[in-house]
Amino acid sequence: MLSTRIISAIVAILIIVPVLIWGGVLGVAALVGFLTSLGVWELANKLTAARTSPSRELIVGLNIVAVAALSCLPLGAVPAVVVGTPLIILFIHLLLFNVVRDTIDSVSQSTFIIAYVTIPLSHAILLERLTNGPAWIFFVLVVTCLGDAGAYFAGKYFGKHRFSSNVSPKKTLEGLLGGLAGNVAGMLIMKLFCWELASLWLLLQITLLLAVLGPLGDLSASAIKRKLSIKDFGSIMPGHGGLLDRADSLIPSLPAVYYFVALSVPTVSQ
Repeated sequence: MLSTRIISAIVAILIIVPVLIWGGVLGVAALVGFLTSLGVWELANKLTAARTSPSRELIVGLNIVAVAALSCLPLGAVPAVVVGTPLIILFIHLLLFNVVRDTIDSVSQSTFIIAYVTIPLSHAILLERLTNGPAWIFFVLVVTCLGDAGAYFAGKYFGKHRFSSNVSPKKTLEGLLGGLAGNVAGMLIMKLFCWELASLWLLLQITLLLAVLGPLGDLSASAIKRKLSIKDFGSIMPGHGGLLDRADSLIPSLPAVYYFVALSVPTVSQ
């Protein structure tokens, strides 16, 4: 199982790293559009009203439109996209009132999918549009992924004290400490290779924020899966499950880092 997880991680790295280095905003937007479409499709297939046609196809289409808007519109238009998307979902369902079954459930589930998957993960595009954007995306990925790895190994070999038996029985306090150690290690690695990114104090603040939000994202995904009575959202990544099973920690982390950086470093916005 561990070897399968490592191979899947290597494949993901080989896809993501070149796009971040050479793809620019359009490359990152294309990658985010593709990945969020996979995530939207996974979640839609697990929800009763969203998985029926044409609801599922509409959600994927709206996902692509929202990603395109966040990559092309001025950064000041982000609130308009966030607020406008649920209204567009409602308007489309009104137009298709005689076509979509369970209209209210479909509107609710479609809005949830876009709010849970599309909007948060699309903040990778907004990070890319900042000064040193690729480095900030790398920072989130490295700190979060090493935190996940630290939590996994610490929990596997040292975990004894469980803290969330109802939602995720395997989560332990030892795993949280291992995750924090992994987060800090990721921060130091990024500071070593991108020393001009920000001060060590600012990076430490962001790292502590990620150390809290990453596990919360993981627990939130676990709670959703438990309510849906499923083990994984999908199976596209052997050893990890679906796209959302791998990206659950990034869902709260990407928006938090974007707004923290944009508000803390005024000169970073382009």
